[in-house]
Amino acid sequence: MLCAEINAAMGTGDVCEETDGGARFVTHCLYPSFTPVAVHVAKLGSGYRVSDDGGALRNAWVHGREVALAKRMVSREAERYHLRVSNEGALVADAPSIEWLRSAILAVANASAGAANATVGKLVAAAESVLKDRIRDKLDELVPAEAIKSDVEVTGKSGDVRLFDYGIHVSNDNDIVISAVTAHRNSVAAKFLVFSDTLGIPGLDRYGAYDRAPDRGDLALLTQVVDLLPMHSFEPRIKAAIGR
Repeated sequence: MLCAEINAAMGTGDVCEETDGGARFVTHCLYPSFTPVAVHVAKLGSGYRVSDDGGALRNAWVHGREVALAKRMVSREAERYHLRVSNEGALVADAPSIEWLRSAILAVANASAGAANATVGKLVAAAESVLKDRIRDKLDELVPAEAIKSDVEVTGKSGDVRLFDYGIHVSNDNDIVISAVTAHRNSVAAKFLVFSDTLGIPGLDRYGAYDRAPDRGDLALLTQVVDLLPMHSFEPRIKAAIGR
């Protein structure tokens, strides 16, 4: 059976499901949603054809609705892993024999995850950039320019340096740092690490500023490690923090 051949090639007994057109094999690569990449494997003469069945495009669409960007990232990853892209946008590799099957599966899975994650990463970065500009505009209205610093580094409890979008010097023993947080889970995960590692540092007030609130679970997670600051109440909250 095809799944037996796939498991023999991969050296694992991971999730493999026989279908009418081949087999669906679940890999350890992850999409931005943290769901595993599944590839489709079909017999092709004495060899095999491996495809992500358009998984990268579908995942990027769910997270960003940016088809053009997703297609560029799929093409980039296809070139990197020496794959081809089908007319439907799927990543495809042909393995001439079972000895090449493992390499084909890993190449397609890694390329599919890479394309989806790169697409979402660019979308998150763009959203954060817009929000950062809005934060800066607000700060310029409230604080003298010389008191504002960008890309502020703070050494966390782990010993690693954590980066914040902005810092405000309030007094000799008190500073404020602010970072933009978007609703996307990638942004939440990245900022959770930064905020949790700097939790409890004396004299450091930390804010996560957002426009569109993360979902309820992510919001609850972030509130454990940082003061969340919605943009509609940014001005009064920052005024109170700096004593104005």
